[in-house]
Amino acid sequence: MRLRELKIDMQDLSVTKKMEQGKVLIVILDGVQGKAKVTEAVEHGFTIIETAKGKVAKIKYDDGELF
Repeated sequence: MRLRELKIDMQDLSVTKKMEQGKVLIVILDGVQGKAKVTEAVEHGFTIIETAKGKVAKIKYDDGELF
């Protein structure tokens, strides 16, 4: 699974995530569900975050390759 959970500091509801060399990361902070997650953007294509009723419902990865 590409989506990884991040630890939330419950005292101030903050998240710490370092950058990773050579990667584009997407950090999702969902204050409705009280979750924080991170995923890597596809190299060529789309990373789409879908919501439903004000909550993150799913993430779609549509990637391709250049030639």
